[in-house]
Order: sequence, then C-alpha cells, then structure tokens
Amino acid sequence: MKDFTVELQKRLWELKPGKDLSSPYFINLDFGEKVILNKLFPDSKKYFLELGSGWGEVAVELASKNPETGFLLMEKKINRVENTIKLLEKQNLSNIKFLNLNFNWFLEEVFLENSFDEILLNFPDPWPKAKHHKHRSFDEEFFESILKILKPDSRFRFATDFAPYGRKVIRLIRRKKNGYKNFGWGFERKDFPVSYFEGKKIKEGKKIYYLELYKS
Repeated sequence: MKDFTVELQKRLWELKPGKDLSSPYFINLDFGEKVILNKLFPDSKKYFLELGSGWGEVAVELASKNPETGFLLMEKKINRVENTIKLLEKQNLSNIKFLNLNFNWFLEEVFLENSFDEILLNFPDPWPKAKHHKHRSFDEEFFESILKILKPDSRFRFATDFAPYGRKVIRLIRRKKNGYKNFGWGFERKDFPVSYFEGKKIKEGKKIYYLELYKS
C-alpha cells in the first residue's frame, strides 16, 4: 500500500472515527496487530473481505445466504457502519465483523498473506479530476496488496460507473500480466446483490464496468 513511515501510520491509525464504538460486530485492533480470521470466525470455512462496504446491503445479503463464510467489512464512515449493524441485528447475523479503518492506508498491515477467498471493491471514489487521480484506491501498489492477501485461486471483484477509471484499471491489470488468471470484464454482473447506489446508477442508464479475476 502507500509508502508511509511508521510514525505517520501511527497518526493515521489514531484517526479511526469509530475506535470507541462498542459492538459485538466491531473489531478493535492495536497498532501493529493483524487479524486472525480463524479466531475471528471459528465456525467459518471461507473468508470474504469487502473494501468500503457502504450502507451494507451487499454484505448483509451475501452473509445471510452464506452462513459458512465469515465476512469482514472495512468502512471508514461510522454512520454507514452503524446503519449496517442495525441490519445485522434485525436478521440476527453473526458471520459479519467490521474493521473501521481506511483500506487505502492499511491493508497488508492488518491482514496476513493468503487470507481471503474473495475480495470486493464496489464503486470506490473515482476522483474524476486529473489532479486528484493520485487519491484513487486502485493503483499498482493496491493491486499487489490485493494479490498478496487473496488465497490462490480466489476471486477479486471490482465495479465502477466512471468509465475512465474502469478503463484505467483494465489497462493496469493487463500490463501486470502475472499473479492472476481468468481476468474478464463486462457491463453486467449476474447473480450478485445490487447495492442502493448501484441500483440508482442502473436506473439512470449509467454504464457500469464490472471486473473479475482470480489469483494464480
């Protein structure tokens, strides 16, 4: 991920907005501590990571249909975390946990290599202005981190409604040429939950870029 000094990482760690939130769905880590998934989800056979889980519709639907999978959600906006927790409580789901960290700052720092069976990044901020492109989530470092924390033969999904961003990610992945297989993309994604934001974009007639690949 981003090349931060240890001191800067410590300061960024302290910016966690929900660090004092008390909930059984919430994970509190100390700086330098890594998530041990089989301890966090002792009854799970697979592990799913959603980066920027938004209001939680996708993760809640997936978790309700896949009780054998442990779902870890990274979301920095505490109001969205609280909204998702309400959905979880209504359905009495126990196979979802939250990590209230900015995944652009911490990814390899908190996860072991070969951890996840699937990773999802849905509609990250496109930062459309050229001077802001450096703030986009998906760059070469990010892609390397994704491949490290995915298990072999496991899947990464990405979606954006901002065409220049989608095309840039496609080019970046194709340039890398190794570390992954079965890469493909299209303008629809079947048999997968649709988020509130995604549904709005579809109704507006937006063309959505859906990307999918498997780690080698």
